[in-house]
Amino acid sequence: MKRILVLLILIYTLTSCHKEEIIISRNDEAIKITHAYPRSCQNPCFSPDGEYIVYTRFLNGYNLSPSEIVKIRIDGTDEKVIVSSANSGNVTVPFGSWAGDKICFASDRAGMADEIWVVNDDGTNLQQITTHSEDNGIYFIEPVFNPQNPNQIAFEYVTGEIDESATHQIAFLDVLTAKITLLTDQTFDDRLPSWSNDGSKILFQRNEYGQDEGWEVVYGNINTTTTTLNNIRSLDFGNDFKDYTDCSWNFDDTYIISSSYTNEFPIPNIWAFPLDSKFLPIQISSSEFYEDGAGTQSKNGNMIAFESHYGESEEQSSEIWIIK
Repeated sequence: MKRILVLLILIYTLTSCHKEEIIISRNDEAIKITHAYPRSCQNPCFSPDGEYIVYTRFLNGYNLSPSEIVKIRIDGTDEKVIVSSANSGNVTVPFGSWAGDKICFASDRAGMADEIWVVNDDGTNLQQITTHSEDNGIYFIEPVFNPQNPNQIAFEYVTGEIDESATHQIAFLDVLTAKITLLTDQTFDDRLPSWSNDGSKILFQRNEYGQDEGWEVVYGNINTTTTTLNNIRSLDFGNDFKDYTDCSWNFDDTYIISSSYTNEFPIPNIWAFPLDSKFLPIQISSSEFYEDGAGTQSKNGNMIAFESHYGESEEQSSEIWIIK
């Protein structure tokens, strides 16, 4: 009885103290490279040479604006804010935010609805790429470069307020002409595009509208000449896995990096899911207490970065971790 009472007190303490940083040992060899609590570090993306990471730092906690864009070495040194918050939300995404010497992100810093912006990786030459009226209830978020052509960007096209009633589609932006083409219709809830390294495919997560769970991994072949997404298909690894979110490509486009959970691991960890069904999924991160998300692999395949916070409550701030 005494052991049960002590356990109940421990559980209550860990679940109720969300305003204090909680530190518990992980089961893997991941190394934390940011120390920003109570600010929340999210959405890591490696530089092309694998020496740096750019990420979004929310100043008021998990997903709570304002937010700034930060660049940091993979060893946790040389941290620099390259896009200040300016009392606005400035948000990158995993994997596809950095191409060449450019970084793309979504922001409402112009005082309007979320637009797509680009900045040099040293923080210079900040440019607003799209402009539209906030009165039409449309938002441009989650932009990612085509690694083979930084003048092509895929992004999430949101119609309506960014809540459960909005529709989400995958869209294509030609930066040179400013032309926007919708790649998916409003049949499904399609979010968070990720462009393959060879530029031939776009990956995203899909669900029925109004569902918080049951996200699928979906990808299709992108034809940039006709601006169409063809041969759209989904990956299915049976009932062992629950939800596939924050999806991105691995370094050679043979695996999908995703945050998912299983019956054995009921909290999301980072997994690599093969496109070839002859192979099995690979568990990358391992923790019974931390929720791991937004996984992204370096271009040389040596490292995977991800965000992680204690428990599944979104009131807990995240930090950026790297695992080799």
